[in-house]
Amino acid sequence: MKVTGDKTINKKVLLIFAGLFGLILGGEQMLPLLEELGMLAFEWVHKSLDFLYEDIIGLEDEAAKKASAWSGFLLLIGLIVWGCIKLYHQFQRMKAAMPQWWAETKAGLGGWWTALPWLQRVVFVILLIALVGVVAVII
Repeated sequence: MKVTGDKTINKKVLLIFAGLFGLILGGEQMLPLLEELGMLAFEWVHKSLDFLYEDIIGLEDEAAKKASAWSGFLLLIGLIVWGCIKLYHQFQRMKAAMPQWWAETKAGLGGWWTALPWLQRVVFVILLIALVGVVAVII
């Protein structure tokens, strides 16, 4: 979707939100996988930093372990802060673009709805109610 200026809804952010929504719905199956991937990434960073401090810089074993633990912790905090700032900026862009997007969508749906014959409108409403009922039963 295009909006004048730099106020656009980023497609990557929409895909991320769709992916997060999918993870929420399929959380019981996905959480163990995500936990394992996170632990593998954390261990890889820890071992890499431990190698850096112990073999390249030349610290003793205990000092290298402490330095790699604190460095990994600070790196994780930095990544979390950076990610939150990025998400906040994307949210502000989407919030600024939302009124125009909603007006365009509303106009498009209004034109589509008025073009339908009355029987198709009734069938559409019945199917929509059935869909909501099915989703309510699933959830």
